[in-house]
Amino acid sequence: MTAIRPPHELTVIIPAFRAEGTIQRAVDSALAAGAETVIVVDDGSDDATGQRAEAAGAICIRQENAGAAKARTTGATHATSKYLIFLDSDDELIPTAVQRSVQILEETPSLAVAAGTVIGVAEGGAERPFPVRYSPVTTESLLINGFGPWPPCAAVVRREAYLQSKLAQPEALAPRFAEDYELLIRLSLVGGIDVRDEPSCRYSLAGGKSVRSATSAIEAKEQIRDHYARHLHIEIEQMSERRIKMAASARRARAEWASGNKIGTAVRLSEWFLADPVYASRKLLSKPWSRN
Repeated sequence: MTAIRPPHELTVIIPAFRAEGTIQRAVDSALAAGAETVIVVDDGSDDATGQRAEAAGAICIRQENAGAAKARTTGATHATSKYLIFLDSDDELIPTAVQRSVQILEETPSLAVAAGTVIGVAEGGAERPFPVRYSPVTTESLLINGFGPWPPCAAVVRREAYLQSKLAQPEALAPRFAEDYELLIRLSLVGGIDVRDEPSCRYSLAGGKSVRSATSAIEAKEQIRDHYARHLHIEIEQMSERRIKMAASARRARAEWASGNKIGTAVRLSEWFLADPVYASRKLLSKPWSRN
């Protein structure tokens, strides 16, 4: 087996909003993973996020609050490296797995993305490894499954493919929610996607805007699915309003569970079950409710 070499020409881009408590750990993990450059995009924070990012060794770009999607775009615009990682400010990279992802991209030029799995981290620090959610990861499987196979931190992206994806058809919707899902769909249009069962990042299970605005996030995801499925003539089953409501309750339940709030978890699971008891019963007997 070829020895794993340190990543070269790797930039880690971190969108950050009021992240003064976690940004140093995120930057430290990026540097430990071999990033030549770490770009923190301070998305209108009113705390010490920017100062702490710079003290940790990152380049900090400050902008008015515009959301994570635009912050990532801002960071990518300033990157000149061969490879990119989009890391959330409360997540951490696992160096050896990042190095392996870079090696896979080096060995297979047709790939746009190489990714591993994640270790979920609850608020109390308890860790839970997650398996590969589905494979292969293609445009069709992304649209049919209706959810992304990993959070951004799990993947190394070839910057050339990222730039090509900006020009691919159809035009991007660029929503405020589910932007990670759309980016992966667009990357799948211009190159292959490799996934393997090796944890490549530690991912905070506390949840961000996709939990706080769960219904809006899932509605945006369904709009993305419809947009690309229509253009590519891929048949999908879209979620009804009731299923969207159920998925939002399930997402909130996961966040409550991750924070150790058993009562909150029970309340959200009750909402999920009562929205459609027959469907919920079938789901419980077949696949875990936490899938969507």
